[in-house]
Amino acid sequence: MSTIASIIQLLSVSTALVGAGGIATLSAFDIPILQAQPASRSLPSTRWLFSRGSHVFPTAAFLSSAGFAYLSYAALPPNAAPLLRALSFSKLGGRTIGYAAAAALSISIAPFTSIVMIPTNFELIKLNNGKGGARSEKSAREQAGGDAMGRSAEASTNGEGEAPQFTDLSKPQERTKEDTTTAEDEEVKRLLAKFASLNTTRAILLGAGGVVGLWTALVL
Repeated sequence: MSTIASIIQLLSVSTALVGAGGIATLSAFDIPILQAQPASRSLPSTRWLFSRGSHVFPTAAFLSSAGFAYLSYAALPPNAAPLLRALSFSKLGGRTIGYAAAAALSISIAPFTSIVMIPTNFELIKLNNGKGGARSEKSAREQAGGDAMGRSAEASTNGEGEAPQFTDLSKPQERTKEDTTTAEDEEVKRLLAKFASLNTTRAILLGAGGVVGLWTALVL
């Protein structure tokens, strides 16, 4: 294997496993802390985590998947074209198939997030907006001169009326402008528990990509 391929192999496996660990940390440590707080405090912090996570984890999944896809391509045998046309995958070699599987598992968190997780995330974002919450301290200051309450989750995700999320490095907003009721606190705890469960599945998918990639590198 060439030096470049070895570097890509190392980076792809490391990125997938570290990314999976970061995602799992949200469910194992961050969410229980948020559930112990009233929703007026947990909602802005959750919104901030969503924003930061959207910058890091999709990038990790894309980079690791692209790396594994390259390794799968590099491992193709010379006569790969007719084998692919004939769908004779068993003759392509274990490394080609293993890295392809790792690539598919790593990038699978993208459709899983979009299709399965986004509805729960948007419910939490909408509740945060409804109570005058923002994505960050800076966004909260910029909203002070206008009424951002009641915005849709889509508008918040697109950054309408808030500081640009890619340049906004401020801390989470301390609390929403309005207090939450006991019923709202319980609803947010329920949604956070649902998010934690789905998020754990996402960590398993990306982690599986890293494990399959590592197994392919060491065994096949």
